[in-house]
Amino acid sequence: MNDSIASGASRWRAVAGTLIVAGLALTDIGFAAEGGVSRFGFTYLLGFTFVWSIVLGSLFFVALQHLTRSVWSVVIRRVAEMLAAPMAVIGLAFVPVLLFAVLPDRFGLFPWTDPAVVAGDHVLEGKRAYLNPGFFAARAAAFFLIWIAYARFFVGRSLQQDAGAGQEKKTLAMRRFSAPFMLLFALSLTFASFDWLMSLDPHWFSTIYGVYVFSGATLAALAAITLAVVGMRARGKLGQGLVTDDHLYSLGGFLFAFTCFWAYIAFSQFMLIWYSNLPEETAWFHVRLGPGWIGVTLALAVLRFGLPFFLLLSREAKRNARRLAITSVVVLAGQLVDLYWLIMPQLDGHGPRPSLGELGPALFLAGVLVLCLGRFLSRHRPMAVGDPLLSESLRFHL
Repeated sequence: MNDSIASGASRWRAVAGTLIVAGLALTDIGFAAEGGVSRFGFTYLLGFTFVWSIVLGSLFFVALQHLTRSVWSVVIRRVAEMLAAPMAVIGLAFVPVLLFAVLPDRFGLFPWTDPAVVAGDHVLEGKRAYLNPGFFAARAAAFFLIWIAYARFFVGRSLQQDAGAGQEKKTLAMRRFSAPFMLLFALSLTFASFDWLMSLDPHWFSTIYGVYVFSGATLAALAAITLAVVGMRARGKLGQGLVTDDHLYSLGGFLFAFTCFWAYIAFSQFMLIWYSNLPEETAWFHVRLGPGWIGVTLALAVLRFGLPFFLLLSREAKRNARRLAITSVVVLAGQLVDLYWLIMPQLDGHGPRPSLGELGPALFLAGVLVLCLGRFLSRHRPMAVGDPLLSESLRFHL
């Protein structure tokens, strides 16, 4: 390991250690607060889904590049692979969520896990065949088996190319397997969003909810990829002048497009429910548009759409590394606020009660993710040097 790699790995470990220690300390503060145990289930789900969305969205980005036979992204694809690689760790991080489902008396996260709540409720009794802890756990296991298998496949084949092992064949294999992955990805993410987020209020439903979660997860992953690329490029980890402003423009274009796509899906979900005006559908929005939560709703609109839209509106903004980094931070903050907006009103419909303890699980899991990234970079190259299209990607220009 040369001095540059060693210093980089130590920097990643330092950042990860800081986040993990801060996360544990804040989680402990949250436990000590009033109602800390019951709130922990919601705050942990918030932190888990934040990190999960980045990792799964990065895996989608990798598969999308293979599916479309993209050339421009080869020089930065390893960064996305680095973010997608820790999927097995995310699977382990899901175990506490399973415990919340089987210990309803202690955490009270999912109402449908409590027999006393289900009894006499015709809606929940009708959904019992689907919403029960055993089937919930089985579905989660199936989701993670799919995601982990494909993460290992795409990342593993890419790393094997670096060693000079059958580059063309591995490229063709990744392209062939990207199409079935997209189908499995769409189904698994949709049902995971139903299970882990929409079932927090099992009486409410939205057929566009899975697309809403998909748009947010992809946007968060693009922000994380962009932030990592800009940071590594500035420190020379991606070579000198190999990642050009044209590559950055393509990342910025993706960010801008998915910002607009998220806004379109979010407005469509709201507009259709508002227009139909059915009480069983509008109740969910009544809480989030009420006096207590309206501030979070407005902040969500600004962070998710307003700021990113205007920050990236011009062509030059998409080529500016500093502007892209700032926008990526805003987008990641928006993802955290979005998940807070989806999850926390089920704990207290009267309004948010923000505290530092609520950030504990998110910081801890983010630290674990950063630790995985540092470990990956200490063992593998930061660029897919074995990809047959790398030389063409290096010459990419708009």
